[in-house]
Amino acid sequence: MAEPLTTYVNDHLGGARIALQLLEAMHDQHDDQQFRDFAGALLPEIQADDRTLRTIAEKIGSGPSAIKEVSGWLLEKAGRLKLGHTGSTDFAMFESLELLVLGIHGKLCLWKALLVASRSDSRLDEFNFETLIDRAQQQYDVTESKRLNLAQTVLAPTSSA
Repeated sequence: MAEPLTTYVNDHLGGARIALQLLEAMHDQHDDQQFRDFAGALLPEIQADDRTLRTIAEKIGSGPSAIKEVSGWLLEKAGRLKLGHTGSTDFAMFESLELLVLGIHGKLCLWKALLVASRSDSRLDEFNFETLIDRAQQQYDVTESKRLNLAQTVLAPTSSA
């Protein structure tokens, strides 16, 4: 049985895969340039975080779990079917942003937990979790702001005439 740290890191690797694929689709296929630009700015940061998490997985002796990565891939594909292939509708974009916000919040929790764990696990010494926490908080704030701005129009009552 895998140690809890290994399981925890592998769980987050699956979530990172979903975020990466969602941002790549948004960047490459969305009709609205503002969302393409948003995804283009966020994508390199999420890729860097994914690389850091993969390095941590290797350092603790686990490496990525193929089963969890495939599960993440399948979840992303199912989500894309629900949201539409390009994510071009406002409601679909709202749901995509909400999924990203939840994932980024999860990553923020991950970095905080690993910071605490690093105090007693020397395998985590080389990682600057405070910097990772700050970056995740900034990613969360920007994405949540976009989501809430879109909520103003997407969730507004429709007028019946």
